[in-house]
Amino acid sequence: MHPSECPDIGPICQVREEPPQLHDQRFTVAELRATLEHGLTDALGVEVQLPVRLNRTTVRFTALDGTPLSLDYENIHHRDETLFGLGDPWVMGRYAWRLGEVGLSTRVGFTVPLGGTVENPFALGEAGLPHQHVQFGTGTVQPLLGLEASRAWGTWGARAWGQAQLALGENRFGYRSGHRFAAGLAAEGPVVGALRFSVNADVANEQPERWDGLVQQDGNLGRTDVLAGAGLAYPVGRVRLGLHLRVPVYQHIIGHHGQLSYPGILQLNAGTTFGGPGR
Repeated sequence: MHPSECPDIGPICQVREEPPQLHDQRFTVAELRATLEHGLTDALGVEVQLPVRLNRTTVRFTALDGTPLSLDYENIHHRDETLFGLGDPWVMGRYAWRLGEVGLSTRVGFTVPLGGTVENPFALGEAGLPHQHVQFGTGTVQPLLGLEASRAWGTWGARAWGQAQLALGENRFGYRSGHRFAAGLAAEGPVVGALRFSVNADVANEQPERWDGLVQQDGNLGRTDVLAGAGLAYPVGRVRLGLHLRVPVYQHIIGHHGQLSYPGILQLNAGTTFGGPGR
């Protein structure tokens, strides 16, 4: 939610005096991510991730005192809409080894710029033209780096991980996303029978985005989120099913105008292994 007033409201301000407004946006964001990993040897492997994304947006316009407004013109900034498309696939190589009782693995790869991108929304907005801020991709090849350590104690296990996605250049529309960093700790153990329970703590940091080399004060200025989560996993035949919930326990958002708050992240997953001798 953010206030807006003329001339930022749009071209209607050139026709008549439009009183200040509140724009209350709500997003439903979903992603289906398919991951395929192939072990070349006990130590070496390759991995491909293919994300498909859905973004449902609704907006409510009110006066500053909360009185609902019914606009008789199209708002160039916000609209009710549903967007669906492919995100940027990931391609990575993996190397794994052991250090005593600890299993270690590192991943190095890159993103493939297939996800949808948009023209500079701030330039279009200044020109009084409709525009879009939601993007499914970055429009550039971005390096990926990851490191994970894990250890098991009988039926109990724990792991620590870190990951970086680096933005080294801008795309054809002048957009350069911010670097993204994430790290986490997780532990899991048995509950009843084959049912397993897990807990985790994660931290995610995103650096400011840039358009034509500039950090727009109404855009994504960066944020840090700390999340706590818990989940359950259960095997059904050869398929391991999982349900996991993460909720933010701390958020540091720079410039709230271009940022979102959220109650949590719900994750459903299914995984299996196949191939190899006797399978």
